[in-house]
Amino acid sequence: MKEPVRSGNRGKGVVGKSAAALAVIATLAVARPAVAASAAVSSKSGKAAGAPAGRDRAADEVPVPGDNDRDRDRIRRLQETISEILHNRTLGRLHVGLRVISARTGRLYYARRADSLMDPASNQKVLATTAALMRLGGDWRFRTELSAAEPDDEGVINGNVHLRGNGDPSLRTVNLEALAARLRARGVVRIDGGVVADPRRFGDDVPAGGGQESNTGEAPEDGRAPLIVDRGITVVRVRPGNSAGAPAVVLTDPTQPGGDDGRRGFVIHNQATTTNSGRRARVTVRIGLAGGRLRIDVAGRIGLGTAGVAFRRRVPHPALHAAVLLRAALIAAGIDVRDASTTGARPASAALVEVHRSAPLSIVLRKINKDSDNEQAERVLQTVGAEERGGAATTEKGLVVLREVLDSLGLSPNSYLSKNGSGLGHANRITPHAMADLLRALYLDPRVGPEILQSLSVGGIDGTTRNRFKGTLAARRVRAKTGTLNGKSCLSGLVGDGDDLMVFSIMVQGFRGKSLPAVRASQVGAVTAMMRYVREGTGERIDLPQGFDEQLAGKDVETGGEVMESAPEGEGEGEGEGNHGDATGEKAPEIMPLTGEAPPRLRTSKKSADGGVRRSRPPSQAEPGGRPIVR
Repeated sequence: MKEPVRSGNRGKGVVGKSAAALAVIATLAVARPAVAASAAVSSKSGKAAGAPAGRDRAADEVPVPGDNDRDRDRIRRLQETISEILHNRTLGRLHVGLRVISARTGRLYYARRADSLMDPASNQKVLATTAALMRLGGDWRFRTELSAAEPDDEGVINGNVHLRGNGDPSLRTVNLEALAARLRARGVVRIDGGVVADPRRFGDDVPAGGGQESNTGEAPEDGRAPLIVDRGITVVRVRPGNSAGAPAVVLTDPTQPGGDDGRRGFVIHNQATTTNSGRRARVTVRIGLAGGRLRIDVAGRIGLGTAGVAFRRRVPHPALHAAVLLRAALIAAGIDVRDASTTGARPASAALVEVHRSAPLSIVLRKINKDSDNEQAERVLQTVGAEERGGAATTEKGLVVLREVLDSLGLSPNSYLSKNGSGLGHANRITPHAMADLLRALYLDPRVGPEILQSLSVGGIDGTTRNRFKGTLAARRVRAKTGTLNGKSCLSGLVGDGDDLMVFSIMVQGFRGKSLPAVRASQVGAVTAMMRYVREGTGERIDLPQGFDEQLAGKDVETGGEVMESAPEGEGEGEGEGNHGDATGEKAPEIMPLTGEAPPRLRTSKKSADGGVRRSRPPSQAEPGGRPIVR
């Protein structure tokens, strides 16, 4: 849709809202901002003038603007357009909750089932990140510490080095390599001991079990342990040997020095063989615990001369995995490490020698809300709970803090039900009324408003809305949080120019997966109508083409997926090297998504032209009638 030339010079919109501007507007707010009463008469059974007939009309709350309201005409046009969208052939058959208000005054423009508790999906992340930002502050950082005895004059550390963290979800191998490089720069050349990872969080003094206590094969930690690197994922590469019948070549990431002499971080049990070229690769990879070390079992066959396959696997013991990665980084930096990697409690006598600090929390939150990062959302909620209440980081503690924060912002405890920080599952609930009021309260709060707005996705530009709103009036003028689960789609945020901003929450449920693009298109259409209302405040007259709310259907290629569904373990295949997606065949963990709105469900991998293995297109990008996506 071609955007008309705008008249006049308006502000930079919600995208360019500065902290200073927010602070000025925030003077209008109070501790518990209440929605201002509309000057117009409101009726739950009322309807916008000229709105078409449709089912569930009594569910609409459409305040009728007074005759002396200078914005009467544009308000009525907005209400008419939203009503048409709510009763179009897509949304007219579905359960829709909606609330549209002024960000500055709280004036209500349109509501439908706004007080119905609905599943927010990933809109739940706004609640979790708000709790963390309010209690910890935007400058707060995660810490990962390296402790040991002070090195002697010859650069030797006598004893073990100890690694401990407080749940940094952004910790990566490169950060451990930086720690190792700084230690080497201080003159350390040898460690007369091993690398010991402490699986306890800072402030949690519950005794930790050492490596020998983990020989049962059961993971002593869950997927959100306080010390986890690369999301607890390791890459295993399998390549054909030199001849038919030869063992396949198995490489870990990173490649571990030391062979199988007990110092190696991974024990590899390789039963995969090389077959004659042209035969289809069938390889399985499992990771477990054996003798206090991580064991990789590889089986199957791979054709001679074919490309290798790569598997991404979640490790069963994140702290031990972190110790393995740090040991490899130390050796790569030129520091000899005598003993193996293991886990255990850091002794009180160990001194802090190096520390890694994450990016500020305000930056971490951008990853969570823009890209809808499930893992980081859960970790941040658990972290704020532990920081506020002490001890181990748990979801329950985080939810206590979340409820306290939402109460301080004026949300009724009856208007929401929170069970986690990511929105995964189907247990969370919130009303569109509460979601819109929360966003307005945050906008008016100078303590967190700028950071929260900066963390939301910009329509047509970045995050989960980067493929939405392009070519519409709302492009670059809307900041929003998306949410998608099986049969549910949510979009909540702010749209407008300068100080003329509207807050909205649109929650839709009850549709089949193939209808998701059309549902999203209708949501985009409603937000576009809001932006037209703002633009017409300058005296412009903007006519939207017939069916504009359905023209964007199919353009959005973002995926959703609550968890990754795959074949039973042992029946799948890897992926061609260079594409390190999660290989079919691994049982999905509870929270598997690595980035974005959660990944698509995977189909069985197919053989590529060169004999390697590749993943087929997810259903969201496949032919019509593909299996519905979830998230």
